[in-house]
Amino acid sequence: MAFSLLFGVFLIVRTGFPTADVIAQQAANRPLIQIAEFSPGDVEIVSLNSRRVIVWRRNEADRTLAASQNTPEDWRHQKSRVLGQIEPAFADDTNLTLNNEWFFTLAEFPNKYQYLLLRMGDFQGFFEGRYAIHFDLAGRVRKGSGSTNLTVIESEYVDNGQSIQLFLDGKP
Repeated sequence: MAFSLLFGVFLIVRTGFPTADVIAQQAANRPLIQIAEFSPGDVEIVSLNSRRVIVWRRNEADRTLAASQNTPEDWRHQKSRVLGQIEPAFADDTNLTLNNEWFFTLAEFPNKYQYLLLRMGDFQGFFEGRYAIHFDLAGRVRKGSGSTNLTVIESEYVDNGQSIQLFLDGKP
């Protein structure tokens, strides 16, 4: 009788745990970036969970330039969308980067004919070629007909600082 009762309680409790497909989806939406794979100054577009993501590890010169661009009065838009957050974040460099060194953003646009060039444009950040939009080092629109800043991705250090966890669906 006690065994049946314990087994019944186990089955009830077990139904509250996520299934394997839910766990797999969460893992796919939280990919890891290995820090050792990126040297300071490296910027590239990687495919993570079928999404194009810009990974930029800023070097000292990049951080200095980014600090000089961190002047809200020069920004066209004061807020940037953060993936998974309902409310946009103030577009300050510290809100958009991990320790002012790592910058993660989506390299996707609604229009399939738009494309992004890395380390290009008048502000040495990004350049969108179809509409001639210039972004600074934190993905803020600085020149051109851009309607929004780039969408940034939240991240945090894991594995004793050896990896960075990205939150493609927002932070839990």
